[in-house]
Amino acid sequence: MKLLHNILRGSTLATALFVFQSCYGMPQNVNDTLFYEATVKVTDGSGKAIAGVKASARNADMTTFAEQSVSDADGLLRISIAVPESARAVDIRFEAEGYAVKDTTIEDVTSPEPDFTVKLQKGK
Repeated sequence: MKLLHNILRGSTLATALFVFQSCYGMPQNVNDTLFYEATVKVTDGSGKAIAGVKASARNADMTTFAEQSVSDADGLLRISIAVPESARAVDIRFEAEGYAVKDTTIEDVTSPEPDFTVKLQKGK
């Protein structure tokens, strides 16, 4: 009886782990992920800070941009995104009413200047 109990208990755990893996997949290896963080100042052509600029970012695994943050009254915003180590580029899009959309690419997140300024041009 004890042997049957141990077999059933072991098979129940194995079944639960199988169902978990089927639903959620294999856990991602965090060691293969880099994290890119930057503070960005958004200005117009004359260097004046622009408030309310929406920044969105995407990595190589993403097909669309995910909204990150909106610039404050000083034109500052913060970007933070996970990036696969195999493809170290990040695309960042800046959008504001009355200004042309600006796309910027950080080619290698391991060696950029983490803080930078982006100048937006008046849109049509």
